[in-house]
Amino acid sequence: MKLRQPLLPYALLALVWMAFSAYVWVGAGQLPPRVATHFGLNGEPNGWQTHAEYLRFTLIFGAAIPAFVLGIFSLIRVGDGALMNIPHKKYWLAPERRAETIAFVQRQGAWFATLLLAFFAAIHHFIVTANTQSPARLTPNSPFWAAGILIAAVMLVVPVSFIRHFSRKPA
Repeated sequence: MKLRQPLLPYALLALVWMAFSAYVWVGAGQLPPRVATHFGLNGEPNGWQTHAEYLRFTLIFGAAIPAFVLGIFSLIRVGDGALMNIPHKKYWLAPERRAETIAFVQRQGAWFATLLLAFFAAIHHFIVTANTQSPARLTPNSPFWAAGILIAAVMLVVPVSFIRHFSRKPA
């Protein structure tokens, strides 16, 4: 039996990918020829790229990392499930539940990739904002730190959601 995966996470990911690319392209127009791209804890820049390097890196990074995440989450289709480390693996990968299990994992991967793109968009926003000041500076009260804490929390929530989902095993 082949399950049809809900399209929402994939449609949203495609939409966010397009929005991210447009946002970076348009926002890069506000950047100076020499872009401050890395900042110390005090908000002072300590790393720079040319405008073209920044634009290229950000667009490639924004495409490659989420695609890599989707690829990793798609690897579960390969083989007998040896690449999966989930509770009750034999139960969840039994032929009658395998398609549902794979669909769940891949949907989670699409949601995670979407959240990563949103995080990358936030980073781009902070870089543009910092570079519109003279001299370039990441302000200490910037929500940049909140974005970092939020993505760290998401990176903890994803494995917890897997553990919660796969720990339940009907009797």
